[in-house]
Amino acid sequence: MEKDVHETLAEGFEFVEAPRVSPEGDVWFSDLTGGGVYRKPPGQDVETMLQGRLWVGGIVFDRSGAVLCSGKGGIVALNPETGAVKTVLDTLDGKPIVAVNDMEGDGRGGFFAGTIDFDAILARGEAPEPGQFFHMDAAGRITILRRDVFATNGIALSPCGRWLYHSETSRGIWRYTMDDDGLPGEGILLAPFEDSDGLALDAEGCLWVACWASGTLVRISADGERLGTFHYGFPHLVSLAFDSADPRCLYVSTGGNAEKPAMGGIIAVNLDVEGLCGAPTSLDMLEKA
Repeated sequence: MEKDVHETLAEGFEFVEAPRVSPEGDVWFSDLTGGGVYRKPPGQDVETMLQGRLWVGGIVFDRSGAVLCSGKGGIVALNPETGAVKTVLDTLDGKPIVAVNDMEGDGRGGFFAGTIDFDAILARGEAPEPGQFFHMDAAGRITILRRDVFATNGIALSPCGRWLYHSETSRGIWRYTMDDDGLPGEGILLAPFEDSDGLALDAEGCLWVACWASGTLVRISADGERLGTFHYGFPHLVSLAFDSADPRCLYVSTGGNAEKPAMGGIIAVNLDVEGLCGAPTSLDMLEKA
């Protein structure tokens, strides 16, 4: 498979997360540590859409036109036309959320997401408290799926809809069997990785995994077999998303570090297999707003 970078869409950031392509063809992304949510319309310069928001690891588009952004304190909905921000979720089990990292639509109007203790990891340099992997349906009902997650990263549904994949950094890729209610049941650790971060699925049912520590892009089969490993010269590869208009284009976010700062950005990689895009949400609270 050809894995050539064919375009750099954004560069000069600290640690870029959550690349997503909007229905209009704009590429959205965040700077996890530098702060902010950004938009890159085709053929135009990068625009700041949400100034200064920290720790945004997930972006999902809602059918109302709002853009869900995770980050410090939980999840907010941004109106891209007015800049207005509405809180979607800021507590779980009656406790304030430190941060929400990755999110992904469930195909039924809700989403899956995970909390993460970035206060400990990034602010204090300590071991984090366990995170929660959870589901929120379109009506706002919360189901806690796990309470023992180090860091929830990439989330994706298989093309057949039978499995939910979940990247837990420090352990690897989990595969959960989906039940008739659209929630995951029993899970297995499909592919151990110490540094798995974002992931995306292609039309053949294979997974593409961004590995942040090794700075590699790995393709694995639906059974967990490693099919290829690719390098692009960045210290960290962080998150992935396929282009809805050009499904053979995979957007990869990159990150810098203290030794190689300001290497966060978005690159585009050509594939000879088509990829799958995440589903939008359709939250009642936003439709009624």
